[in-house]
Amino acid sequence: MARLRGSRRPRWRPAPGATVDAARLREEITGHEGGTGGPLRFEGLRVRGRLDLSRCRVDAVLELVDCVFDEPLRLAELAVGALNLSGSEAPALHANRITVDGDLRLSGATLGSGTPVPQPLTAPPAAGDGPRVPRRLPEDSTSAVLELADARIDGNLVVEELTVADSGPWSLLAPRLNVAGSVHARGLTASGALYLRDAQIAYALNLNGADVGGLDGTGLACGRGLYADWGFRSAGQVLLRAAVIEGVVTFHDSVIGAPAGALLLSRLRVPRLRLDLREPPSDAVVLQDAAVDVLVDSAATWAAPGRLNLEGFTYKRLETAGPVDVRARIGWLTRDPNAGAGSFEQLATSYESAGDERSARTVRHARERHVRRLDRLSGRAWGLVQDLLFGYGYAPRRALVWLLSLAAAGSLWFAFHEPRAVGGSGQRAWDPVLYSVDLLIPVASLGYRGSWDPQGAGKAVAVFLVVSGWTLATAVLAGARRVIGRG
Repeated sequence: MARLRGSRRPRWRPAPGATVDAARLREEITGHEGGTGGPLRFEGLRVRGRLDLSRCRVDAVLELVDCVFDEPLRLAELAVGALNLSGSEAPALHANRITVDGDLRLSGATLGSGTPVPQPLTAPPAAGDGPRVPRRLPEDSTSAVLELADARIDGNLVVEELTVADSGPWSLLAPRLNVAGSVHARGLTASGALYLRDAQIAYALNLNGADVGGLDGTGLACGRGLYADWGFRSAGQVLLRAAVIEGVVTFHDSVIGAPAGALLLSRLRVPRLRLDLREPPSDAVVLQDAAVDVLVDSAATWAAPGRLNLEGFTYKRLETAGPVDVRARIGWLTRDPNAGAGSFEQLATSYESAGDERSARTVRHARERHVRRLDRLSGRAWGLVQDLLFGYGYAPRRALVWLLSLAAAGSLWFAFHEPRAVGGSGQRAWDPVLYSVDLLIPVASLGYRGSWDPQGAGKAVAVFLVVSGWTLATAVLAGARRVIGRG
C-alpha cells in the first residue's frame, strides 16, 4: 500500500462553495502528515473530476462534508483514521476493502444519479421486474452505488438518512463487511437491495424507519441485535438465512409490503424474534429450521394461508401483543399447507412448558385430526370413529359420556322389552341396567349376558350394544397407546 508524503507546507483550505479539481484535492489529502493537528476537513466543495484515493493511507480523520462530487469516489483499499462524508453527494462510492480505524459516516448523504426506479428483491418463481435472489451473488460482475465488500471498520458505520437513488438492482454491496461497532442506518432510503451476506457486526444493525428494496443478510453475524422497527419498509424479500444474531431480531411495526415483501428466516438463530408487523406481509414468511427462544407475533399480521413455512421451526415460548387462544394458534399452524405432526408437537410442548396442560392436549388432539386428513378413506373413517368416541385419546371424558349414554339407552329399551330367560331354577333376577352394562363390557362378564335371550328388535339392540362396546374399547386402547407414545 503506497503512502504518499509531501514536505511540510501551509495547509490549503478552500472556502465553502469553492470549485476545486479532484487531483488538487487528492494531493492535499495524501500529502497530509499525521499528528499535525485536528481532522483534515473540507466542507461545501464542488469537486471536478474523479477523486481516487485507492490504496492510499491517510493518518488522520478525513472529513469531506457537504461536498458535491461530479464523478464516483474511488476509495478501494484506502486506510484512514476515520472518514466523514456526511451531507455529500456523489454518483457512487466504491470503497471495497477500505480500512477505517474509527467511524465511517455517510449521514444525510446522497449517492446515485437520476430518478430512482424501485427494484424489489424477488424470488426466482416470483413475477415482477426486480432482481432475483441468487444462491450467491457473482461479485466480480456485480456493481452497486455503494460498495463496501470486505471493508473493515473499527468504529461504527453511520448511514442514517442516507439516500441511494439509482435504477440498479443493488444499492449496497457489502459482503463480508466487518464492523467493530454498530451499523446505524436509521431512515436509510435505498431504491435497490442491501447485500450483507456473511457480514460481521459486533453490536447492532439498526434499520429503524429505513425504506429499502430488500435485504440479503444470509450468514450475517450480529452481536447485539437487528432492529428493523418503527416504519421499516421493504418492497422485496428480507433474507436472514443461516444468520446468527445475539439478542433480538425485531420487525415491530414494520412493513414487508408489495410487490414482493417476504421474510425468509430459515436456519436463523436468535434468542428473541419479533414479528408483530404493522400489516401482514405481502408474500411468504419462512421459518424453516429456525431456532429461537421466544417468538413474539401478532395474530393480525400473520402470513396468509399457504404462505407460511414452519417445518423444523423450534421455540420455547410464544408471546403476543393481544390474547390469542389455543384454537387461533392452531389456525396459525394450519396456515402452513405442509404442517406435519412435528409442528403441532412443538406448539404443544411450548404450552406444556408454560404449565398449560389443557391447551397442550387440545393441540395434540388437533394434530391427530390434521394428520388423519391425508389417510385413505378407511383410515379417515376409523379416525372419525376414534375422534367421536375418545378424541384420539385426548378427550377421556368423552368415552365415559358415550358409555353412560349407551348404558342408559339400553336400559330404557330393555326395561320395556324384557328378553326371554334362559335356564331353570337359580335364575338371576332381571335387571335391565346390569344386562345393558354387561353387553357393553367386551371382556369381563357380570353373568347377565348369557342368562337372557332377546328376540326380534331386542336382538338388534343387543348386537348394537356389543359392537359399540368393542369399538369403544378398541378406540380407547388406540388412543391410550398414542398418548403414551407421543405425548
